[in-house]
Order: sequence, then structure tokens, then C-alpha cells
Amino acid sequence: MVAKLRSWLQTARKHLIVIVFIVLIAVFVLIFLGYWFDWDWTGFNERIGSQAQQYQPAKTLWDWLQLLGILAIPIVIGLGTAWFTTKHVQVSDAVNKDNQRETALQSYIDKMSELLLEKHLRESKPEDEVRKIGRVHTLTVLHRLDSERKRSVLQFLYESDLIVKGNSFINLDGAELSGANLVGANLGAADLSAANLSRADLREASLGGAELSGADLREASLSQASLSRASLSRADLSRANLSGADLIVAFLNEAELSGANLSGADMIGTDLREAYLREANLSGAELSGANLSGAELSGAHLREADLSEAELSGASLREADLTRVDLTRANLTGADLAGAKVTSQQLDQAKSLKGANMPDGTIYLDKPLSGS
Repeated sequence: MVAKLRSWLQTARKHLIVIVFIVLIAVFVLIFLGYWFDWDWTGFNERIGSQAQQYQPAKTLWDWLQLLGILAIPIVIGLGTAWFTTKHVQVSDAVNKDNQRETALQSYIDKMSELLLEKHLRESKPEDEVRKIGRVHTLTVLHRLDSERKRSVLQFLYESDLIVKGNSFINLDGAELSGANLVGANLGAADLSAANLSRADLREASLGGAELSGADLREASLSQASLSRASLSRADLSRANLSGADLIVAFLNEAELSGANLSGADMIGTDLREAYLREANLSGAELSGANLSGAELSGAHLREADLSEAELSGASLREADLTRVDLTRANLTGADLAGAKVTSQQLDQAKSLKGANMPDGTIYLDKPLSGS
């Protein structure tokens, strides 16, 4: 009903504008023709009759302004009424949608509570029907909720021990959580593998030890988030903001991190094997002891990053900015450093450069042992 009324108002407003435009054109045409052809019946021209009382002066600018003012009054009232009614309908529609979302959330919690208390969901086996019902309810409601209420669903599932890593009763594979507002949420050790969290706001969220393997986190905001020991293997974090995040001993092997902001992130001992970090910002990141073997770091910004004792064997650092990067005892065996911005003093601090493709395009060969 509301949608039909809004459509009718929009149509009526369009027609009103067209009618106003036509009337104004007609008035201007009539004025022009009245003056041009000297039509007395229009009353636009000066006219002197046989008697003095029959004298009619020509219309002045003030006369025309008065005429246009009189014509404008009903037009303004009509347009104002149409605008006010449209806005009222829009507000009512927004309120109705919000009420529908709140009703859907409350209905979901009631249904899930029934599955927990009456159907013993937490005691079910993977093949039991009650788990399938719980998953269907969850995936369905997430498509209908806004960012704030998606947070409520996740918090409910986590607090109810239904999405705990290693013992998850609700499979969130493919769950629609994009754009969810999870600022400061405590979801440590939650199982969110393969969930769609693109553009989600997870700033300062506690996700230590969480299962996020294969999750879609494109353009997600994870600045200052706690992700220590979290599993992000094969997750898509392209263009995500991970500045200042705690990624100590996290698993990011084979993760997609192209264009991601990892500036100032704490990544001590992080597993980044074969991760894709093309054009990622790692400036000021703490990567000591991290494993970056086979990682793609072409064009990455690593200015002032700490790569001391990092495992970089076979990593691609082509054209990477390694200015003032700490490479003390880093293993660069077989690494590709072609075109990289790095000094010979920095490379001298590395643990090994055997077989590495050097910035000038030459292959580094270990110096022969003395006496050989």
C-alpha cells in the first residue's frame, strides 16, 4: 500500500511540474503575441477610448510581477504539499522497514531459543535435522537485517556456544555478513570460516583464535583488531584495513592481501607463506620471525618494517620499497629482489641470499669457502 501511494505521488508530482511548465509557456506566449499584434482583448497594451474613463494604460513590470505572484501561490502550495507528502511516506516506510527488521530478529532469537531448549541443538550431531534448521534460519534472517542487527545475531550465536571453533553447531559458510557493524565485538575463537564479511566494520574487535579460513573480508575495517592465532588461511583481505592489528602467530598463508593496509601491524611469527601482498602497505609493521616464503610482495610498501629473522625464501619482492627495512638475519634464499629499493648494507645483514635475484638483475652466488 505504501509503495503504491509513493508511486502515485511521484507520478502526480511529475505531471504537476509538466502542467506548471506548460502554463508558464502559454502565459509568456500570450504576453508576447498580445504586444506584437496589439490585441486589445488581452489588456496588455495601452488603449484610449472615446471617453476619458475608457483609458487603459499598458502593463508595467510591477503588474507582471503581481500576476506571476498570484499564479505562483497555488503552484508553490501544490509542490510543497507533494514534497511534504512524499517525505512523510518515506519516513513511514523507513520506520516500517526498521520494525520489520526488529520483528525478524526477535522471531529468529525465539526460534533459535526453542531449538536450544526444546530440540537440544547443543547436543545434536552433525547429521541431525535440527542443525540444518538452525542454519537455514540463520542464513535467511541475515539477508533481512541491517548492520547493527547482524552483530546481534553473531553475538547471540557466539554467547550460546553455537559457533565456537572446533565445535560449531551452526555452519556459517556463505553467511551474508557484509557491512556488519562489529566494532569492539568479542568473538574470540568464533567459527566464521567462509562467511561473507566484505566491508564489515570490525575495528578493535576481539577475534583472537577465530576461524576465518576462506572468509570474504574484502575492504573490511580491522584496524586495531585482535587476531592473534586467528586462522585466515586463503581469506580474501584485499584492500582491507588492518593497520595496527594484532596478528601475532596468525595464519595468513595463501591469503589475498593485495592493496591491504597493514601499516604498524604486529605480525611477529605470522604465517604468510604464499600470501598475495602485491602493493600492500606494510610500513612500520613488526614482521620479525614471520614466514613469508613464496609470498608475492611486488610493489609492496615495506618502509621501516621489521623483517628481522623473517623467512623470505622464494618470496617475490620485485620493485618492493625496502627503504630502512630491518633485514637482520632474514632468509632471502631464492628471493626475487629485482628493482627493489634496498641498500647493499641492508642485504649484508641478511642470513642468506643464495640464489636470490638481486636488484640489478644478477643472481647472487655464495662466496666460495676460503681454501677451496
